[in-house]
Amino acid sequence: MEKIKYILVFFCSIALAGCFEKTTLDRLIDNPTASDIKLIIDGKELTIPAKSEVNYSFEYGKHTMTYNNDSINFIIKPAKFGGTTIINPTQSNYILHTNVYVTSAMKESESDKVIEKQINNIPIIINGEVTEIPLTAKLINDVFIDQQDYDWDYGLDQDLPEEITREMSKNYAYSETLTKLYRESEYIKLLKQDDIEEEISFPYQPKKFSEISSTHFFPTVDLDAIKCEPGREYIKSLYDQWQHLFTLKGGDFVSKYNKLMDDSDFDKQKQLENICNNQIDPNRTYNIAITNYNYNILRDSRDFNFFLIKQ
Repeated sequence: MEKIKYILVFFCSIALAGCFEKTTLDRLIDNPTASDIKLIIDGKELTIPAKSEVNYSFEYGKHTMTYNNDSINFIIKPAKFGGTTIINPTQSNYILHTNVYVTSAMKESESDKVIEKQINNIPIIINGEVTEIPLTAKLINDVFIDQQDYDWDYGLDQDLPEEITREMSKNYAYSETLTKLYRESEYIKLLKQDDIEEEISFPYQPKKFSEISSTHFFPTVDLDAIKCEPGREYIKSLYDQWQHLFTLKGGDFVSKYNKLMDDSDFDKQKQLENICNNQIDPNRTYNIAITNYNYNILRDSRDFNFFLIKQ
């Protein structure tokens, strides 16, 4: 009896783990500006004071964020690996700075080459005039700043180390880079540590949400371009399932999402490739569409916690 009881408890634990699968995602909404901002998220007003941040809990599913009478639709979803996403509704500037660390054994000419690889010409305003300067940095003003895109080692409230320790021979020439994400005001303070007296800022270039270009928009498909009817109907059924997914929230969303990601019917796809052959579909329109689906949705989206939805 004891053994049976133990097994039942074990399987009960597995069942409970499945029942309590995460259905929400906390994300930082940052306001680095000097003024309070008001957002509307799914009809609820949210005020974020100047130079502060809010950790906001999103239920998995579709959401709408409105700022300055401009709205953007997005999907919050599970991710295979994921990372931090900073929501930047004001499209303020952030700087991804690269620190280059070298051992004393490395020649100056070699360390210069390492640094040169990290340099970009960054637009900057100095005493009111726009120019460019070389920095080991990138300028970012995305609405959704995702760690999977920019791969920073240190976030907004973390400090880069002045030096790092690695186990190696004293005479070994070695270099390593570490990156940190800065708010614009914090990065300007960093630049001014070199006794720069000029007034410095970076160009502020926000766009309407409808004008944003991003690799994270949920892909659309031109069904009329698919000339093989069985293939067209199959592609339509796949996209229809995703559109239905976008009507769900929380646990219902998670269950449907996991099913869509796991139920790739490659046998069916192969069968349709044979049906939509060169005679029926000489331009391979079905093949192109199903390849785009498998890569742009099933593969490329696994690591990200969000999709943007075109208005």
